[in-house]
Amino acid sequence: MEFGGEERFAASPEQVYALLTDLDAMGKTIPDLVSAEKVDERTLKCVVRPGFSFLRGTMKLTVALAECEPPQRAAMNVDAKGIGVSMRIASQMHIVPESEGTRLEWQARIEQLKGLISAVSPGLIKAAADQVIRHAWDQVRKQLGEAK
Repeated sequence: MEFGGEERFAASPEQVYALLTDLDAMGKTIPDLVSAEKVDERTLKCVVRPGFSFLRGTMKLTVALAECEPPQRAAMNVDAKGIGVSMRIASQMHIVPESEGTRLEWQARIEQLKGLISAVSPGLIKAAADQVIRHAWDQVRKQLGEAK
């Protein structure tokens, strides 16, 4: 299952890149966050409590920055584990300067889905993911001072 899109910001590419690769700031954008701990400069461990009917309890997330080319590109991997559930998500972003700020092109792909969640309909998973993604971009905008 793949997701992707384009976001536009008034902030400079350097500001957008810095925020999206700052693990401390990233923790503030994660929906349903219970706790977050920066392990090192490239790894963040979190606990979240998703509010979806098909995904209850807490999940442990490990967010790892992979390839980084400031301020144009970055990639990250997210491993999520909960009771009877695990998934791996790979994402990448490409930042493009524009005359009035920044255009960010992003893609994310669920590479692995195991356990009880694999029986959930893809449409339901996509709807839930879209909700989480919208919330995360809203939080990024708030941190950049661009809240809608």
